[in-house]
Amino acid sequence: MKKLLLSLCLIVVITSASIYVGGMYYRYDIYQAAMDHLTTEANTVKKHAQVDGLDISYLENNQQGKKPTLLFIHGFGAYKENWLQLSALLKDDFHIITLDLPGHGESSIDLNSNYDIDTQVKTLHTFMKSISNEPFHIAGNSMGGAITALYAATYPEDVLSAILLDPGFINDVKSEYDEFLSKGENPLIPESVDDFPFLVDFVMENAPFSPFPITAVSAEKMVGRLEANKKIWIDIFESEHNYDFKNELTRIKAPTLVAWGRQDRVLSAGNAPIFKSLIPNSKIHIFENIGHAPMIEAPMQTANVIRQFTRTSTTPNNS
Repeated sequence: MKKLLLSLCLIVVITSASIYVGGMYYRYDIYQAAMDHLTTEANTVKKHAQVDGLDISYLENNQQGKKPTLLFIHGFGAYKENWLQLSALLKDDFHIITLDLPGHGESSIDLNSNYDIDTQVKTLHTFMKSISNEPFHIAGNSMGGAITALYAATYPEDVLSAILLDPGFINDVKSEYDEFLSKGENPLIPESVDDFPFLVDFVMENAPFSPFPITAVSAEKMVGRLEANKKIWIDIFESEHNYDFKNELTRIKAPTLVAWGRQDRVLSAGNAPIFKSLIPNSKIHIFENIGHAPMIEAPMQTANVIRQFTRTSTTPNNS
């Protein structure tokens, strides 16, 4: 009996090791197959646009001219694929566009360029005008939430509604992340693949299961962009001194939803009431037991919130 158990244990160990080795060897193929599957589920197609000399990579579904447009803006160090699960849930409700901001994902990266949010907003405006002249809904997470807010303030005639998911640039109520920054540490910029698991656990309260080949590739991609991420980080936070962000929020005309994960360790949900007090026509929604990325941690809840808000709070003409 002991010999049989030992043999079974050896088989399990050998099989597990073989799966791990095979998964690591083919990890980029597995990663791409997973992204292709999610892209198909969302009915999206990858496209490219030339904007002010930049190559912008984006995903778009097949609802243009049939449904209202919804533009998704990712956060710092993230990419367009972060929105795919949410896009799949909303594919029958919206003409969805999700792009890689300049300096991120598959869009142009130049370490000599400026990546402050003012510049990102201008680039987004030119990008969207190349696709349609119709007003649209816009949603962004973290840095993308700040970009969304600034876009709505700068181009009010473009925006039907704005959804700010755990938005940045107001940090009156401090978070755990601020404690790291005060020590000269930045968990959002992992310097090795060994740092990546902590990043995921820190950013998300309920991170979805991800097979190890996909996690491995995600870690390698993030670390491979180390210098770009450092440059973008500097540009973003130096730009905070270029204008009064709180005053910009008062110029937003579109109905705005400030939605936040209660357990966000990066940006405290305690800042949500400050956004609401500054944005004239705004509401708050708090996701319980969710961290910094509701669209990844709770895509169904997020889809329902967005669907309900845009149906009941859209202003047809913001001019």
